[in-house]
Amino acid sequence: MTAGREAPKISPADVARASLDGVAAGAMEVLADAPSRYVKAALAGDPAALYGAGR
Repeated sequence: MTAGREAPKISPADVARASLDGVAAGAMEVLADAPSRYVKAALAGDPAALYGAGR
């Protein structure tokens, strides 16, 4: 999904490790990196914050 984007990316090994750790812990959801955790938290907040002021 981010192949064309120039930004730091988490390694596939780190994603696999986090996923397996989540399965072992019985987690219903695994957020493997900081951007994913940020987006998840932002979606729980005020939608206006995602789109900027004045919209």
